Amino acid sequence: MQRWRGALLDIEQIGAMPSGQRMREQFNIPQLRPDGPLYQWLASIISRAVSTPFTDLWAADYPTDSALLAVLQPVHDAVIAFTPDKELPPQWGRLTVGARTALAALDTQPMGEPTVDEVITDILFALKTTLLISAVGQQGFIRLFTEEFARYFQGVAAEALAHSLNGLMRRGGTPAPAAKPRGYFDLATNQFVEQPSHTTLSLAGFKYFANRDISLGDSNPNIESLPKSPPAVAKQSAAQAIVNFYTDWEEHYRTALAAVHGCDERNFQIDYFGDLGRMRHDYVHRGGISGQSDGCKLLKWFKTGDLMTPTPQNYCELLKAFPADELRQKPAERKTGRERLKIQADLKLLREFERLTSEFKGSKGEALDDALKDWINKMQ
Repeated sequence: MQRWRGALLDIEQIGAMPSGQRMREQFNIPQLRPDGPLYQWLASIISRAVSTPFTDLWAADYPTDSALLAVLQPVHDAVIAFTPDKELPPQWGRLTVGARTALAALDTQPMGEPTVDEVITDILFALKTTLLISAVGQQGFIRLFTEEFARYFQGVAAEALAHSLNGLMRRGGTPAPAAKPRGYFDLATNQFVEQPSHTTLSLAGFKYFANRDISLGDSNPNIESLPKSPPAVAKQSAAQAIVNFYTDWEEHYRTALAAVHGCDERNFQIDYFGDLGRMRHDYVHRGGISGQSDGCKLLKWFKTGDLMTPTPQNYCELLKAFPADELRQKPAERKTGRERLKIQADLKLLREFERLTSEFKGSKGEALDDALKDWINKMQ
């Protein structure tokens, strides 16, 4: 939903931007007529610039919810109907109104509940986005993203202009399509690619998933400038990635998936997330020095005392080991085991509890078990 809202906002706002207003003004020139090659050249460039982000997201993240599809379909139809053979301002206006209407519908109309596959797709997308930001830095990737689309639109403009100058564009015709932007970034190779895989991230999805409010500065990094091995600060980036993703799982996705499955979120006992929880503990409480991470069952990256700096191979393993099939299955009811208690209590009572348990030979957990049993017996 967030990604589609971003795509619709882009369509709505492009006409209000100074650059969009200047483009509209070009079509008020009397000498510029819809049946002329220059008009068609400008119209083809603008229509592609307006429509490509939406159509790319449509291809990468097709709306499977019938209610969401009903809201977005008119916008998609307006995008597909764009043609340089007719006056562009009315077409642009219809698309803008359609995007605005769809945005209002997303805020006011009930959408369908997410499916298991949709929640899992979002979890995996969050993981890939988090790892990519960790690996190359958000600012660096946005530049690379912009570079790839600039390459595409330069090709569109050059080819359309060539058709116009050579007189090859006739009324009723459209310019030959330029090569589409490579729609995926491969985390395993740090390259843009055309086909998706288990290590790729959709550019269209990333644009509307990550925060774009950053300053691009003056430098212009490219793919060749990406580090070939983890830099010295990679531990901090890894800590942020692991902690953020595990927190997203614990505080959001675990609950969302349990709601879809109709089960208690505590029923999920998955080694993959258990390993991430161990790593999170060491990043947060041990400064990124492996302790509990030595006990990981699946992601066996670190031994006790290791500085926890994942390698690119570790990141790829994190993607390949993602337990999508396990998450699709409703977990069995969990009746035993231990769980962290997430509650708030009176500060004085907590301090007294900690003072007494420091003198207790058992664990705090055992002391809390006794206290809970006494309270339950009292209430019964």
